[in-house]
Amino acid sequence: MNATLKSSVERKKQDELEILFKIGQVIQSCTRPEDTYNSVLKLLEQLADFEFAALFIYDEQLMKLKLVASKGHAVDLIQPVSFDMGNGLSAWVAKQKRPILLSEIHRGKSMVKAPVRSFLSIPLLLADRLIGVLNFGHTTAGTFTRHNLQVLSIAAGQLSVIIERTLYFNQLEETNSKLEEKNRQLETAQKALLEQERLAAIGEVAVTVNHEINNPLTVIIGNAELLVKDLAGTDKKILRKVNHIIIESKRIAEITKALRRINSPVSEDYLPGGHKMISLDKHKLPQGKSVMAS
Repeated sequence: MNATLKSSVERKKQDELEILFKIGQVIQSCTRPEDTYNSVLKLLEQLADFEFAALFIYDEQLMKLKLVASKGHAVDLIQPVSFDMGNGLSAWVAKQKRPILLSEIHRGKSMVKAPVRSFLSIPLLLADRLIGVLNFGHTTAGTFTRHNLQVLSIAAGQLSVIIERTLYFNQLEETNSKLEEKNRQLETAQKALLEQERLAAIGEVAVTVNHEINNPLTVIIGNAELLVKDLAGTDKKILRKVNHIIIESKRIAEITKALRRINSPVSEDYLPGGHKMISLDKHKLPQGKSVMAS
């Protein structure tokens, strides 16, 4: 190997190392998954000459490959053929967990305008765990070599880490979102419980008021009405005072009834400084009628 050729090979290796390093940097700066995957595909273009590329991620719940990024059309071969994890050679590679290099694909006449003549499919693995599959295609036979397979396999290992990291952050974000929603639901439930307890306490107070006030109030009203009858024809000034006792006593009775009808209590200002009272909508309370004897 002459010095010029050796220098060219060394320079190519150096370039490949730099690109692999850049792919590693993507791991540290990945944000939106789509942007991350497309950025990696652009970097991979500097490692290998391909016209088409497709990145599939393995969905562990569905147990199928899912296309997440591509350049050109999503390249694959024998698409009509079905395997456990989907259709095409990608599913076979995912199942077998080993790459396929078809450097020269000889086909007869094809209905496809630009048929794939060179194809490379690499499984994305972390240890023995399947992460996805990465496909490359070119319309020129002999484009992909064993060296492309070796270099892209290294990049595939880095991409597996990127995908795993991205999926982890997505799951973490989804978990946090669900946790926040649960916290909001819990807070709402706690507020509803406090409101129910508050209404129950008000209801108990209303029952107590009705029991403790209405009983003596009934006696007061009854005796006052009898007193009006006994004082009939006497001093009207005294009758007006007794009549006023009856009116205000009946108004107290209506207020205690209104307390029992409260479903959604509304507070209003009572005194300056934060003191509140329950609004009873006084306009609906009867003002009482005069029972003064004529």
